[in-house]
Amino acid sequence: MKRIAIFFVVALLVLMPFSAMASAPQVSCKGGTCSNLKITKVTINPTSKTAPAKVGFTSYISGPVKLVQYTVIDSKTGKVVGSSSSYCSKCTKKGICTCSYIIKEPGTYNVKVTAYGSGNCCVSLVKKAVITIAPGKTPSEFVPGFKSVISGKKVTFKDTTSGAKPIKWNWNFGDGYRSTAQNPTHTYKKAGTYTVCLTVYNSNNNYKLVYNRIAVK
Repeated sequence: MKRIAIFFVVALLVLMPFSAMASAPQVSCKGGTCSNLKITKVTINPTSKTAPAKVGFTSYISGPVKLVQYTVIDSKTGKVVGSSSSYCSKCTKKGICTCSYIIKEPGTYNVKVTAYGSGNCCVSLVKKAVITIAPGKTPSEFVPGFKSVISGKKVTFKDTTSGAKPIKWNWNFGDGYRSTAQNPTHTYKKAGTYTVCLTVYNSNNNYKLVYNRIAVK
């Protein structure tokens, strides 16, 4: 009977940590586990669903926490994408610790939260597949173009770029003068044939060029 009783006590002690781990998967750190620290809650709030996305982290720690670090891990490859810059030491006296990190690439990510106490001890937990970031919108293709209306030596240029709307223009009139207006007017000092170049930029700062030759009389 004593052996049976001992068996049940041992079994109970062995099973208890696994049930606790299932509800709060805390993982011991290599430097030793803090017996007086516990991560009670973690909230993760991406500010955007598409890359790049800034993600806010908030942890609620029971016990004398000093520092908290958040590590972002690719859920498919297990590769560490990055972690909170230095250690996030923004912990209140009530053990509420906040930080943020910018995820630049789309994917699904795990987050490892590590709370540090005195004597280099720590506790950590991993929340799996808690962040999903979609690819950012790809800017539409654009085709640069322009028309010109010539009146003597005065020329009026009109941007006719199609597709994505440009946000910046750079004109080279071929005589040493330039303009950044969308639809500029330029007066040439001499008659002649000039090669005019228009460079247009989209919202991602990608650019394309188009050349036209004009004859000024």
